[in-house]
Amino acid sequence: MTLPEEALSFRVAMSHLGEPGQYPDPAPAWDLMPRSAGPYGRVLVTAGDVARLARMHLAGGTAPDGTRILSADAVARMQRREVDVPDKWTVSADGWGLGWTLYDWEGIPGYGHDGASIGQYGYLRVVPEAGVAVVLLTNGGGARQLYAALFRELLSELAGVAMPEAFAPAEVPPVVDMSPFAGTYKREGVVITVSAAAAEGGPARLRYEFVDGMAEFSPPLDMDLTPVSDKVFAASGAGPSFSEDYMPVVFSTLTDGTECCYVGMRAAPKVA
Repeated sequence: MTLPEEALSFRVAMSHLGEPGQYPDPAPAWDLMPRSAGPYGRVLVTAGDVARLARMHLAGGTAPDGTRILSADAVARMQRREVDVPDKWTVSADGWGLGWTLYDWEGIPGYGHDGASIGQYGYLRVVPEAGVAVVLLTNGGGARQLYAALFRELLSELAGVAMPEAFAPAEVPPVVDMSPFAGTYKREGVVITVSAAAAEGGPARLRYEFVDGMAEFSPPLDMDLTPVSDKVFAASGAGPSFSEDYMPVVFSTLTDGTECCYVGMRAAPKVA
């Protein structure tokens, strides 16, 4: 199902928020996603539902009883790389098919998808040559750390996959001029403000703020930026739900010349 009122007759998990080490509180609303998200981004399922979806793809688009759900061509196209992505760290993937994020774990191909709403996070990884799919759905706590620990262990044991280590800057980070990136970036519901270092040797800063119809999602996040490369930065202070220790922040320019800041793999164009 895709709409909140469709969920009322079921025992649906409530989102929870809170500081690490404290008992979490229920989120202020069950779901703050706009109703238009129903067809594309709000899907109410169990972990078993997601596993059955993965099994259907592993079976080339057919259900266990042989019923064809998707054409073999559609299944193949979803696993074919259509575009590279500048942010190669948020979900440890560097390409997209038609809907799937695509992975190359040291020569072992895979696909999957992550999802998030306020206080809820979901993860799916599929390794077709091993016939393995792993699903995790959460409704509170340090979801990213839990995902990383579980999936690294399970995919290694079940499929021989070595997932990349946690994203982090080098012990001695490179020196990068932040002034070209300073400014304001905006996408629907989110404003990102990047400030160059206020003092010599001080860190650059990023403020991530929900606005407009998403203003109640979460308080603003204020983070220090540590260079990883000339366009990739590690943000500290995002919290355990958003990242392991550091959240990737990537600056890139689209083919039409638009400057963008990527946080959570989503592009926010520069507006000021």
